[in-house]
This record gives sequence, structure tokens and C-alpha cells, in this order.
Amino acid sequence: MFTIKKPAIITILVALLVLTGYINHQMTQNSVSKISNDYQNHEEKELAKTQQENNKDSIETISKEKDSKKENVGKEGENLSNLTEEINTNIEKNISKEENLKSRNYFVEHRLSRDKMRANLVDDLKDIVDDEKTNNEVRAKAQSEIIKMGEISEQELHIEGLIKAKGFDEALVFLKGDGAKIVVSSDELTEQDVIKILDIVKSETELDSSNIKIMKKQ
Repeated sequence: MFTIKKPAIITILVALLVLTGYINHQMTQNSVSKISNDYQNHEEKELAKTQQENNKDSIETISKEKDSKKENVGKEGENLSNLTEEINTNIEKNISKEENLKSRNYFVEHRLSRDKMRANLVDDLKDIVDDEKTNNEVRAKAQSEIIKMGEISEQELHIEGLIKAKGFDEALVFLKGDGAKIVVSSDELTEQDVIKILDIVKSETELDSSNIKIMKKQ
């Protein structure tokens, strides 16, 4: 007759206990993991929902502020010049920031940024022109500003070409009514370089030297 010795029985029982414990542990882990995943998915959905609502509120707020500004301009005309001044200030800040000047793609990025902000301004001005609530005087001023923006953009492009023709690899020109800011790619901006650039800008804009700021990309 086949008999199992006591030590063998104990070993088998221990093995069964270990196996049972392992199975219970795995089942518990799977259950916890499922609950955790379900909770995480729930949290992600709630977060996405919250972000969507916040974005919607932000868009509505910006849209209302923009519409309100246009309406005020269209009715009164007092803030028309503020639109242009605000864009000019933002462009000048962006092209002059020290951290921006260190960007490898500075000239491409900020030429696009300058042109995009100008395009947004022109769109705003066109909306004012097309608005039936706009009075004739304000509409005429807005149309004049649109033409002026186009002329300035062409002038900037022309001056950039003239500066690069003097030996600079790249140049970014920003013009506004009372001054100009020029950024060029140069390891060292010599006095002779400054004179060359000043001569070009003065001949094309008739601005005084004191109102022309020249910088080099770092």
C-alpha cells in the first residue's frame, strides 16, 4: 500500500497554502488595478470636461471683450488709435526680449509673429469698416489704417533686403510712426555697421537717428 510520510504531507500543505495565497494576492491585485484604472479614467474624463468648460468660458470672455472693444471703437472712434498702439507695443516687446534674441530661429519666428499680429489688426479694422454701426469718420480712419499697415509692411521688407545687401545674413525691421527698431545677425556690431544701417533706414523713412534703435541677435 502506498503511504505518504508526515514530512511530505506538511510540505504539500505548505505548498498549497503558498499557492492559495498567491492566487488570492493576484486576484486582489487585479481587482485593485481595475478599480484604480476605472477611477483614473473617471478622473481623466472629469478633468477633460473641466478643461473644456474652462476653455469655453475663456473663449467666450475673450470674444465678448473683443466685440465690446470693436463696438466702442465703431461708435465713438476714441479707441481706434489704441488698437494700433497696442499691437505696436506687443511687437516691440517680443522682438526686444533678451530670451527671444537667443532663439536659434529668431528671425523666422519673429518676422512671422510681427506679420501675424499686423494681420490680426487689419482683420479687426476690417470688421470696424464693415460694421453698420460704425460712423463715416471712424470708417474712414480705419480704412486709412489698413492702407498704412500695408505700406509699412512693404517698407519693412524693402529695408530688410537693403540691409542684407550690405553683408548681413539676416535682418528684422520694425517700423512705427515715431521710430524704428532693427535687429541684425552679427557677432559684433561695429560703428561702421551701425552707420550703414542708419543711412539705409534714414533714407527710406526720413526718421531721425535718435529714433532708430539697432540691435544684434545674441
